Amino acid sequence: MISLKVNPYNNHIAFAQTAQNTAPVAASSVSKDENIRIQADEAMKSGYFDRAIKLYKQALEINPENTDANLNLAKTYKLNSDFKNAIPYFEKACAQMPDDLEIMTLLGECYKHNGEYSKAETQFKLVLNREPNYDYAKRNLLDTENLKLACIDPQKAYNERQKKANENLRTAISLATGFLPKNVVNKVQDVTVTFDKTAQMGGRSNIAQYEHAKRKISIQDEYTYADPILSAAYTVHEFIHAADNDPYTSIREEQDAYRIQAKFWDKNAKNVRDPEMDYVVELYRDSAEALDKRVAEIYLLRDPGIPATSYNHPPGTKNAAASGLTNSGTTLKAYDIIV
Repeated sequence: MISLKVNPYNNHIAFAQTAQNTAPVAASSVSKDENIRIQADEAMKSGYFDRAIKLYKQALEINPENTDANLNLAKTYKLNSDFKNAIPYFEKACAQMPDDLEIMTLLGECYKHNGEYSKAETQFKLVLNREPNYDYAKRNLLDTENLKLACIDPQKAYNERQKKANENLRTAISLATGFLPKNVVNKVQDVTVTFDKTAQMGGRSNIAQYEHAKRKISIQDEYTYADPILSAAYTVHEFIHAADNDPYTSIREEQDAYRIQAKFWDKNAKNVRDPEMDYVVELYRDSAEALDKRVAEIYLLRDPGIPATSYNHPPGTKNAAASGLTNSGTTLKAYDIIV
């Protein structure tokens, strides 16, 4: 694990893959397999993976060519860390949607996690032949190569990973602190930024998280080989949380962090593509309110009790947060701020 202190003189849940909310559809207007697939989507979004898997399979028994049921079954198996069972459904999804780079990469990830490194490398290279700037495939390819090396020379693989982590974080922190206002940078000088294992929410490991008690930002260690621009985007997001120097979070605080993260990505990621960040920026370019709405949907799905506001979000809510109450008078949760 590499840890770096933020240098103030050197001056970014992921939710793109989460099943999105759709408008209610009358049961009589859709087929039986689609009705079951919709129920499965709701179970998957709520983290009831076993129920979702059972329902997706029921939908596919009725209609084996239901592409959404097949793909979401593959994603649910992957969310449940059952990579072996996810593979055949992702393989079918790739056959059904041969131009979808994200699905191709998801299949490669499952190969990687299942120890099928050669198949994973082949899959990631297929993606990069089509889109050389697709960081999702690029970082997975480099990670896979390091995992293969670890089977032959563990120490060399460890040293190479540590060196890459150092280089990535130094550049990322420099980019993040160069983008953020000085008043924010001055408040996060004691924060440690690291590649590490992260906590899970809704069955998925967080891409990045800020732990107030430790004054620590962790970026998922599988991002060690990501482009530093991507690491910087998540660092920017978490610095917004850390700048408050309090243990509270809220929908408004997450919305503020995503807005600033989107601005950073929009300005800096000229030659880097990533499905999560590209989705965030697509929403932001539509309107800041569209991004705010999606953030609220996702965080309320993960935690229905998350408060609307928190310390400094919006400005003027300090007293409410400090007393442990939201503006509506409900109890304000104090827990580590996690994206």
